[in-house]
This record gives sequence, C-alpha cells and structure tokens, in this order.
Amino acid sequence: MHILTPWWKRGALVALATLALAGCTSMATLSLAVRTGDTVIVGLSGEAGQFPTNTGHEIIRSGDVTARVTDSGGNTRNVTVRNVFRVYADPTSNDFAADKGQWLAVIDFVDGSGNPVALSTGPATLNIQSPKLTRDLSISTTILAGTGSPHPLTGAENELNKLPWLAPAQQALVTVTGNIGNQRIGAVQYVFNVPREPVQTPSGNPRSVIEGVKLVSPRSVSFQSWSAPNPAGGTDLNVVMTAPDGIAGNRLKDLDIALVAEQLRFESNPTAYFRNSLQSATFYDIDGDVLNGLTVTVGDVE
Repeated sequence: MHILTPWWKRGALVALATLALAGCTSMATLSLAVRTGDTVIVGLSGEAGQFPTNTGHEIIRSGDVTARVTDSGGNTRNVTVRNVFRVYADPTSNDFAADKGQWLAVIDFVDGSGNPVALSTGPATLNIQSPKLTRDLSISTTILAGTGSPHPLTGAENELNKLPWLAPAQQALVTVTGNIGNQRIGAVQYVFNVPREPVQTPSGNPRSVIEGVKLVSPRSVSFQSWSAPNPAGGTDLNVVMTAPDGIAGNRLKDLDIALVAEQLRFESNPTAYFRNSLQSATFYDIDGDVLNGLTVTVGDVE
C-alpha cells in the first residue's frame, strides 16, 4: 500500500495521524511510485468549516468521488475509490487540532471488476473529482513495472477488515438557524422520539439503536446523549449541549449534531425517518434564561 499525502513518503499510521493533526487540504503531493493493482491513500480535504479547506460539505462518501489515472502513454483509466473516511488528532492535542479532521480516500488501481488496470510504466497523474470538492485534485506519481494487489487493510484483531466501519453511517443532520443578536447560547436541550424500539442484547438488557452524535465543535462545548424506551412506543432520545462561555450567533454550526440510523443498517433514508422525530428544542443563554428566536431543522447531510 502506498500513501499519497503532502507531507510524508511512507508509513500509513504516521501519515494518518499527521493528516489529522494538520487538518488541511492536500494542495501539494510528493511523487510516489506505485504498481497497477496497488492501493493508495490520498488526502482529499479538511472538513467543512475549516481553513484552508476544499469542501463545504459535512460528509463525503466513496460514491461522491471519481478517480482516474493518466499514464505516460496518454491513456486514462478509471480506478476504484474503495472507501472515504476522516481522521482526527488525539483529543488532547494542542491548540484547535483536536477538533479538525482530514478526509482521506482509499483508492485501488483496479477496474470495477477488481482487475488491475492496464497502465504504461513511467510518470502518471492521478486525477480526483467530486461535486463535494471545491476543486479537482491532480496528483503526480510514477507507475512501476509489475502488478500489485489491493491492500486488505485488515486489523490485528482476527484479521477483520475494519475499513468499512470508518465510513460515515447513514444519518440525518440537526441544524440551528436564527438571529440572537449579541446574546450567547449557554445550553440547548433536544428531545426526539423515534419509532424504533430498543433491541435486546445477549445479556437481556434493552439497547437503543438510535444515537445522537456530536459533530465537530470546540472542546468548550460539552455533549451528552441518552435514550430510553417511551411507554407510548418508540425510543426517546435526549441530547444536551452546554457551553459555559457561550456560543455567538455567528457560530451556530457548533450546535450541529447527527442522528445516526445505520448502526444496524435498518434505514435507507434516515432523513425521512428522523424528520418528524423532534419533540422539543430549548435554548438557554449564559445566565440560564430561555432564549428565543432560533429554529431547529432535521434534514439531509450534504
């Protein structure tokens, strides 16, 4: 497996960790050598809201990205984008890096049937396009003689392929809009009721398959989420976010959360599933008083 990143020539673990720490886009890439059939990991962009960044979207999936290789003979071949995921720095890292992520794409130099693509040896260019990227990426590399095979990327535990677990789950996005002037938000409490009942675990205890997940926001914003069966049916999901220093009206994205509905892969359209689930949303200012003028929307993740 080869790593195509703007900072390091080799070492997947080092590259992934450093990409997360840097949290910026792959605007320049070292030229690396690769065989047809091999796997490369490419940095696509910092996530939405970062500077610099190459996307304005919350989620990038493998189906959003197209990759092609043009070899030294001028032949262009489609290659396979196997997976797209993002990585973060250690949560105790310095400054703002812990809140910033880097989107990475795992690309196999094979065709749609899994066969190594026919490429001439010598200088080549990997071109990456996506409607979710602000600009296309063009990465120089070299095609070596010989044929490789896609890296299995299996983990040490039972040789499981955990790569698909890193991809974003099906989810709906909860966003806040409105005008609060010079006031600051100190806390928000969401209450959702979703029609899915808790499932029984092997121990016999019920466990909800509905989750509220905090999206990227400053460490100063705390997050709690818990669920419980509703006596009238379904599952109640409670989410509380607090910010002792307050969130200004121009930072409402710090309150974005995701409602995840695919841990057990039971919903193909999570937005429709969650759209009418919001029961209440109560905002408080930094003095603990109820704050009005804000609207909560459950919608698609772009």
